[in-house]
Amino acid sequence: MRIDYPQTIRQTPKRLQECERQQRGTALASRVRLLRLLKTGQARSLPEAAALLGYSTVQVTRWWACYRQRGLPGLLHKPVRPGRPSQMTAAAWRGLQHQMRAGRITRLEDARQYLQRHWHICYASVNGVWHLLRQRRAKCKTGRRRHRRADAVAQAAFKKTLDVS
Repeated sequence: MRIDYPQTIRQTPKRLQECERQQRGTALASRVRLLRLLKTGQARSLPEAAALLGYSTVQVTRWWACYRQRGLPGLLHKPVRPGRPSQMTAAAWRGLQHQMRAGRITRLEDARQYLQRHWHICYASVNGVWHLLRQRRAKCKTGRRRHRRADAVAQAAFKKTLDVS
């Protein structure tokens, strides 16, 4: 029995494209792209869509079954991952962002120490801080590295002696 995907999928292609754009960068974007490919006719079957998306037919079939049972919200439901909840509070995150923008935090170790000193949020290593920044898509933007023994006054004096012609 052939499924008429364009008729079965209730959302419009425009709505699916907007939803896909919202999910960009997450694992859920491929699920919405599956629906969009089937709705627009770019893929006429699940195996064809699986090949376009780079997933196995079995996985795409699971996504389709999930969509059929629970609709788009069910397909986009993020599973709750077991584990320890984040220690980061909204206020601590704002403070960390402010310090990073001010240029006071240039390394992951600086961020780890700042969180421990000011917010009593303890990370055993910089790996936890790296994961936190990655989750929130934040980057420590820094200037050029400076040697720890560099003398700013001597460097400025040296630059004045250069002949710029």
